[in-house]
Amino acid sequence: MKWYTKVWAFPLMLVNFFASIVFILCAFSHYIPAAKFPVISLAGLAFPFALAAVVAFLVFWFVFYRRYCWLSFLTLLICSWEIYTMCPINLKRQIPPKEGFKVLSYNVYSGNVTSSNVKKDNEVLNYIGKLDADIVCLQECNNEAFRAYEKEDGWMHKYPYRSYDVGNYSSPKGHLVVCLSKYPILSRRIVSFEGSDNGAQVYEILVEGDTVALFNCHLQSFGLNDEDKDAYNDILTRPKDNVATSRTKTLVKKLRDAGVKRALQADGLRKEIDECSAPYIIVCGDFNDTPLSYTHHVLTRKLSDAHTRSGNGFDFSYNRNHMYFRIDHILASRNLTPYACKVDRSIKISDHYPIHCTFVKKEK
Repeated sequence: MKWYTKVWAFPLMLVNFFASIVFILCAFSHYIPAAKFPVISLAGLAFPFALAAVVAFLVFWFVFYRRYCWLSFLTLLICSWEIYTMCPINLKRQIPPKEGFKVLSYNVYSGNVTSSNVKKDNEVLNYIGKLDADIVCLQECNNEAFRAYEKEDGWMHKYPYRSYDVGNYSSPKGHLVVCLSKYPILSRRIVSFEGSDNGAQVYEILVEGDTVALFNCHLQSFGLNDEDKDAYNDILTRPKDNVATSRTKTLVKKLRDAGVKRALQADGLRKEIDECSAPYIIVCGDFNDTPLSYTHHVLTRKLSDAHTRSGNGFDFSYNRNHMYFRIDHILASRNLTPYACKVDRSIKISDHYPIHCTFVKKEK
């Protein structure tokens, strides 16, 4: 290497090394207990940005000095499973078999479906009816609105089995969950979270002779206001000017505190899943956490992520304020084979996109 090449190559290689260390931390942050190390556990949120930096270095060295490609390549190799978890490529399982049953999970955002607008051309209601999933799990739902829609000449007759939220965690903030099913709902129980308006319901559903335990979840929200969201956008556009501001510190504190609560909620749900005796299990809903989070890691120790096994790409499910993350998930026991899991970006009325997947039962 010539001396003038060393002048720019060596310092840039040090920056590449730093970016690789940060990326590895982001990739494996989901192993870190959020309740004990809350700030470090937030590193998973920066995964897409760190991945872009490592890939950019790989392309740069390949074009200008290929001998230095090894660092970025090795980094990507070490984190290959985490990359696949976040951004899978599944060319198979894209055509669901006829014997499968489709599950839809959708945070409809309280206010998009109310008792006063169910008679109108409601985009959310039309979407649910058109998709025609076998089981519909909704979050941030208005119970009275769907009770009112039962009286309309719509699609509700296709779902003779309905479970509305009357849990003790219910609040006017809209953290309610609803389940609509074409299959009999045998039972339901509430999973409430101490000190939170969020919660979950567990339904036992009889699907073609077999019991499926379905968890419809809405885990701890970040609780960000407009100022917090503006601070986040400022960090993205002008990181040097905003990394140490009071607004940024407030944002990080809210993210940290919400992450701690979700970690405890995930531990509680994991215990419920471990004690579940049903032959098939599905856990879906708004987790408010990414695939590389402690929450997701805890819940997938026994279950598989339907998007990782049958989806394609990042497929972010939150769509506002440049917070493009997949925080809505469908997890299932490994004796359920997922097909064509998709975050559907065709409807933008809510701040979440719906996610749906078709499952086929294996032999018990």
